[in-house]
Amino acid sequence: MDPEKVNYHYCDDLPTCPWPEGTRVLVTGATGYVAHRLIPELVSRGYIVRCMYRNISCPVLLTHPRIEHVYADCLNMEELLPALKDVDYAYYLIHSMRLKKDEFIINDRVAAKNFRESAEYHKVKRIIYLGGLGEKNNLMSAHLRSRREVGNILSQGAIPAIRVRAAIIIGTGSASYELMKSLTLNNRFIPFLSEFNSVCQPIAIRDVIKYLVGVMETPGLNTCVFQIGGKDVLTYKEMILCFAKIMNRQIRFMDVSWVPIPVDWMCRLYAYWVNCFISIPVNITSLLLSSLKSDVVCVDNEIEKILPFDPLDFVTAVTWAQEKEKNSRVFSHWSDVPPENMSDLLPLCQFEASEFIVDEHGIDIPATPEHVFPVICQIGGKHGWNHANLLWEIRGLIDRLLGGVGLQRGRRDSDHLRVGDSVDFWRVEKLKPNRELLLRAEMITPGLSWLEFQLSPSDGGGTHLTLKAHFIPKPFFGNLYWAVLSNFHSYIFKGMLKFFRKKSMNIDPN
Repeated sequence: MDPEKVNYHYCDDLPTCPWPEGTRVLVTGATGYVAHRLIPELVSRGYIVRCMYRNISCPVLLTHPRIEHVYADCLNMEELLPALKDVDYAYYLIHSMRLKKDEFIINDRVAAKNFRESAEYHKVKRIIYLGGLGEKNNLMSAHLRSRREVGNILSQGAIPAIRVRAAIIIGTGSASYELMKSLTLNNRFIPFLSEFNSVCQPIAIRDVIKYLVGVMETPGLNTCVFQIGGKDVLTYKEMILCFAKIMNRQIRFMDVSWVPIPVDWMCRLYAYWVNCFISIPVNITSLLLSSLKSDVVCVDNEIEKILPFDPLDFVTAVTWAQEKEKNSRVFSHWSDVPPENMSDLLPLCQFEASEFIVDEHGIDIPATPEHVFPVICQIGGKHGWNHANLLWEIRGLIDRLLGGVGLQRGRRDSDHLRVGDSVDFWRVEKLKPNRELLLRAEMITPGLSWLEFQLSPSDGGGTHLTLKAHFIPKPFFGNLYWAVLSNFHSYIFKGMLKFFRKKSMNIDPN
């Protein structure tokens, strides 16, 4: 995909000037939400952008003569050292929020140290790190403490490290935005703790990107910290009420401070309850909720001395985000990054065929592949699964109860797909327009699953559509699981094919 097609042009009015032609910028965490917004801006400003992915299974979304792709894990120095060769400036946008508390703290610490040492070895000119805003106190969450520690580690070397600290980021697809939207849409009454009535200075994603680019392009900066925030300072309750007003929803808060349970446990319990109707994983939700105990506001405005522009207010940031959703202009989404335990899976083509159980069904459709393929690409999300939706919902609920992503994760775009997109508890592994759509399962199962749609032209200008379910079972339980569900699978898959046939022929499937 051409970066210009997804460039929001946040930096067109930035007061700084780009560095000379040939400047190479490394962006770590290239599959992440912020990186997906940052990369097009950097390309537009003339930089050679090296995108760093943790492993080769990560989808490459952007292609351009000035975009390079490298694969390296910051926990592995042998991979990391080559990735920073010839780099002038580096963005550190890595944070292991999806891991458990002890795991992400340790991993973040090691990754930051390795990155700093590799950058020093290659004489990188500057490291820019996006961390969390918040004063250091006893109420600071493990999430904020870890991000603060990462910034300190990056700053302990000889290379200038610019630490940019932000509170919650407002933009289509950001975890904070999606959490507020889900709370507002799915609740009339929201439990509330007095400890959560801290104040926050939310910031629009467009302003975050402008600050990140601006501090890289400002000459003469040494190791320092910049606090960034939007125009408004609000309590969390005020933010939710404001969000609800924009969405024309009526909500009320229920004080649950009287419940004799420690706040940290309440955050975890609340995260599990919220997990029943929102798409964000429990670990991320719990971390975000724990962060509500601390005030996260800018206590200085040093950034304004070098980047004097007016950030957006909260209402404008939310309103513009919703307009992008309505116009199908959501390019990056928090769900672009797969669950931690599924981020290293090999693609289907690299498994031995003998390991598979395959359930195959086919149907002839009197319509061209160009008519059939868009119909298939609308599955999931608000469109549902076209046949036996109740069974899909039951499977999604079971997945959520087991700690999986369920059906609530939805889709980045309701009508268009790209490689790497989440589709409820599936992810697009391969997409060949008018020929093939391959989905990899990210649900909890005793094995690995894929769902494949293949289209081939048939006589008379029609299409033969083949649906294949691939499954690699774990010993005993995987085979038992498939045997128990085989009849349900056949019923569902045959019904889906009939739906696609009717819809492609412009016949009401219902």
